Amino acid sequence: MKENDKQLEDIIDLDESSLSIADIELIVKGGDERKYFENKYFGNLYSKILLVLTHESYEEDEAKSLWNSIVAHMLKLNHDLNRNVGISVATMDYLTNIRDKLLNPVSIEEEKSEFISKTTTKDELTGLYLRDVFDVVLRQKIEEAKRNNIKLSLLMMDIDDFKIVNDSYGHQLGDNVLKKIGNIINSIVRKMDLPARYGGEELAVIMPDANREQVFKVAERIRKAISQLKFEDFSVTISIGISRFGRDINTSEKVLKAADNALYDAKNKGKNRVIMNKEMD
Repeated sequence: MKENDKQLEDIIDLDESSLSIADIELIVKGGDERKYFENKYFGNLYSKILLVLTHESYEEDEAKSLWNSIVAHMLKLNHDLNRNVGISVATMDYLTNIRDKLLNPVSIEEEKSEFISKTTTKDELTGLYLRDVFDVVLRQKIEEAKRNNIKLSLLMMDIDDFKIVNDSYGHQLGDNVLKKIGNIINSIVRKMDLPARYGGEELAVIMPDANREQVFKVAERIRKAISQLKFEDFSVTISIGISRFGRDINTSEKVLKAADNALYDAKNKGKNRVIMNKEMD
C-alpha cells in the first residue's frame, strides 16, 4: 500500500473512532482510565493517540515510546511554567523542537497554520493562540535569540476600560469587541509573528527578527485600527507596551515584566498609546 493511501486510511479510521482529546487527557492520568482505553483499542491505542495529536502515522511500538516521552515532557513543561500546558501543546513542542519527528517538519512560522491549528490551540472567540501556546513559543524564541543573536520583541496589549463595556453593554457585546479586535490583530501581524490571547482582555504578540521601527509600526497599526472600530454608540481603544530581548532582558519572565511595565506606563499616560520599554535599543 502506498504511504499516502495508508495515511488516508488511518485518517478515515480515526474519524470512525471515538478517541478524543478529552479521552487522551484521561489516559495521561494513567490508572483505570488508561487500562480502559488499552483494552478498548488493544494493540493500537498509542498509534491512535499519536494520529489524533499529530495527524501522522506511527507504528504501535514507536508510538508508545513517543507517547511516554511526550508525557514526561509535558510534566517538565508544567513544572517549568507552573501551569498545565495540556497534552496538545506538549506534543507540538516535543515533536517539533525536541524530537523533530514530524514527517514534514517546518519552522514555527509555517507550522502555525499547519500543525498547531490541528491541536485545538486557538481561542475560539478571538482566533488568537491560547496562553499555553504563547508560553511555550516565547520560551522557544528566547532560546533561539540567545543561540543565534536574533532580535525578539513582545507586544503586551490591554483593551482600555473593557470592564465598563461589559458592565454597560453586556458580555455578549463585549465578546463581539474581542472578536473584532482579534480579527484586526491577525490581519496586521506578520506570518512569522505569534498573536495570543494572554488572558481576558489582555492580548500579546511575539515578534521575532524585527527591528525597533518594524515593531513600533505594527503596534501603531494595531492601535489605530482598533481606535477606528465602531460599536453601536461607543468605541474602544487599546494600550500597548513593548519589550525587547537583550543583555539584561534575557528570560521569558524579564521580557514579560518589561512589556508589562511599558503597558503600565501607557495606561498611566492616558491610554490609547504605544510605549516602548526604556531599555530597548
